[in-house]
Amino acid sequence: MRAAVFYEPMKLKVEDVPKPSVGPGEVLVKVKAAAICGTDLRIYRGTKKIKTPRIIGHEFAGEIVELGEDVEGFSVGDRVTVYPVIACGKCYACMMGRPNICVSRPTIGYEYDGGFAEYVKIPKEAVSYGAIIKLPDRISYEEAAITEPLAACLNGISRLDVKHGDHVWVAGAGPIGLMHVQLARLAGASLIFVSEVNEFRAGKAKELGADVVINPQREDVYQRIMSETGGKGADRIIVDAGVPKLIEDSLKCARKGARVVIFAGCPEGSKITIDPNWIHYREIELTGSSASTPYLHRKAVELVNNGRVDLKSLITHKLKLEDVVKGLEMKEMVEGLKTLVIP
Repeated sequence: MRAAVFYEPMKLKVEDVPKPSVGPGEVLVKVKAAAICGTDLRIYRGTKKIKTPRIIGHEFAGEIVELGEDVEGFSVGDRVTVYPVIACGKCYACMMGRPNICVSRPTIGYEYDGGFAEYVKIPKEAVSYGAIIKLPDRISYEEAAITEPLAACLNGISRLDVKHGDHVWVAGAGPIGLMHVQLARLAGASLIFVSEVNEFRAGKAKELGADVVINPQREDVYQRIMSETGGKGADRIIVDAGVPKLIEDSLKCARKGARVVIFAGCPEGSKITIDPNWIHYREIELTGSSASTPYLHRKAVELVNNGRVDLKSLITHKLKLEDVVKGLEMKEMVEGLKTLVIP
């Protein structure tokens, strides 16, 4: 089969590799669509370390073509997507009900071969964890491939704890930010701000439900948010761009008792400078959001199936597997939104 194999930073080769064979408890999926994520770019550039050689790609959907012994509940021909992070169920994080931050969390596309290939083998640990999710007929493989980041966004919105009538600032209008815009509205936000310098993305934010879109290069975000909220600031802020200064700025725009969630990862070694009194006296909560769970991934699939979240409009490019490096370069150049790889 053809697969994109990562060997070292800046060396990703699409080549012939043996088609995986399944053992007991395992499942083989023929990949119909896979999506390029920012983490894939970090792996390619060498800022996220994984063992090599490795077939990368953790956002994908496809058709089951082979079942190992003892696999129950699935049939050949089932249309599926797969939650890629496998929680151990035994560490302290898992035991306190937060498997998304499992201490070990091996992941398909990092520790196991992933979806930038014609076929991907789902390990028995993932199968038994409930990571394989059947797709309703109305969801395309292309949409299903990006329900994984939508699931992560569901976790982010849960951490943000949006209440009915809240004023929410989504900082950044990439695919993640645009998902958060839609989820914030579903959660009851009455006023949604989006800050974004890219004109195409800013327009898409408006199209998907943002009330106020601010270009920070042309307008002061703090002044606009204060003006629109009567000088109080935003109730909830989620930072969807990995820019340390944006985290600092977000705290200034938060009203008393607000919550700020850091969703996007920053470059390793990043630092921020904040006045602790700003948090102390204003009782601002600053927290993070990481990954998701198979449960939330199923919820993401339901939201798309019911037409509550639009993922189709986030797909701007479709490439052949042979062009995966081009797709990673497009990601780095902030070209479009979600780029799919079709094996």
